[in-house]
Amino acid sequence: MKRNTFSFRYKAAVAALILSMSSCTENFDELNTNPNNPTVASADLFMPHGIQSAVDVYWGGSLGQDIGSGISQHWARIQYTDVDQYTISNDIISNSWRDFYIESLADYQRIHKIGIETGNTNYQAVAVILRSWVFSLLTDIYGDIPYKEAIMGLEGSLQPKYDAQKDVYAGLVAELKAASDLIDVTDKSKAIAGDILLAGDLTKWKKFANSLSLRLLNRMLSKTDAPIDVKAEITRILSDPAKYPVLASNADNIQLNYLAAVPNNNPINENRKTRDDHRISATIVNKMLALGDARLAVYADRPADGGEYKGVPNGLSASDANALGLSKTSKIGAYFTSATAPGVILSYAELLFIKAEFAYKGITAAGTAATLYNSAITASHDQYKLTVSPAYLTANAMKNGAEGYTQLMEQKWIALYGQGLEAWSEYRRTGIPTLTAPALNTNNGVIPTRLPYPGSEESLNFNNFNAALKSQGGQNDKKLKLWFAK
Repeated sequence: MKRNTFSFRYKAAVAALILSMSSCTENFDELNTNPNNPTVASADLFMPHGIQSAVDVYWGGSLGQDIGSGISQHWARIQYTDVDQYTISNDIISNSWRDFYIESLADYQRIHKIGIETGNTNYQAVAVILRSWVFSLLTDIYGDIPYKEAIMGLEGSLQPKYDAQKDVYAGLVAELKAASDLIDVTDKSKAIAGDILLAGDLTKWKKFANSLSLRLLNRMLSKTDAPIDVKAEITRILSDPAKYPVLASNADNIQLNYLAAVPNNNPINENRKTRDDHRISATIVNKMLALGDARLAVYADRPADGGEYKGVPNGLSASDANALGLSKTSKIGAYFTSATAPGVILSYAELLFIKAEFAYKGITAAGTAATLYNSAITASHDQYKLTVSPAYLTANAMKNGAEGYTQLMEQKWIALYGQGLEAWSEYRRTGIPTLTAPALNTNNGVIPTRLPYPGSEESLNFNNFNAALKSQGGQNDKKLKLWFAK
């Protein structure tokens, strides 16, 4: 009897406990959800990291400073000079590939997907524009790359095929057109947030898309096997500025305006807090001194010990570089090493140089080559709050024929200072200015034409990696000539 009474009381207690638990858990999900930790991410959360991660790699770090600015002979090493002799570490090769694909492109893919899910076409378009820019960097650096099948790991595509560079360019031009057409600047419900690049200005995003297209089309213009009608695409953009607007002034420059505080300061500024390895290259200093170019005062500082601007020759031995003296040579200008120095992706001056080249090559929709050339030089000076002197424009007036084209490309090379990767690409495309590999180099006297694919591609994606090299007719080295190159 006692046992039965215990059993009854036990069961009653359990039932009461269950009922109590049931009443407590009616709002369990609500009570245990942290309102500050969303379970569904919105596009604006991916925008800042996606933008800054790409600009940081492009502008700062070894890729921007040593590969772009070093190989183009805008900058030179005065300490640890191996990389200036073209001994490029696996870290530089691998990290650039990894950071662009796994960090930046992955973020853009998420933004694009969220844009589709939420019906926000502007997020979709912005993601495509950013994605196109980074893909253009990757193909300019490495050659043929995974493009159509890239960043599809979540869909099970872990070994993407490589696309030929000419097809990458053609695909990007098509995507950029579609993105420009997709942007709706009037529908307030499709406003974008988290845009640390262009502050949500959708007209500027259209200008970015179309101006970037012109850069890519310029890469293709002289190639007879281009898979699209390049001149027709250029004319499409230039003949309809209402539908396809492009950069119209320095106020339109596509650039990330860094902030004073870490971690949002310019990466070169952060580098200079502990390093002092770079100086302006003697190649560009000597050229600008010969021209009497006022931009040199912005591009470089005078030596700490005083005297005229003094650049460092590229590729010196460590001992010879050291002998020049840290205080007797010109550092990179304070404008470029400040915390808030902008990371320029595409400038109005560059666009004008592109249009000048189009005009020189007979595309009437571009305008007049000499006029655009003068406007480009003026815009480059204005970018640094300088006023170009009439005497400078007169002394450097564009000549006729091949000599004029050389002037055009030399002035573009000067204007691209800081945008080292773009300067390197333009040198490879045109062979202008005349650059000489340093006497001490590890690339058989050849100025590097590309970066090799990282070892991870050979080990994890070998068949496609190998097919890409065979289709390009070369080895995985720094001498393989890319499709767009002269």
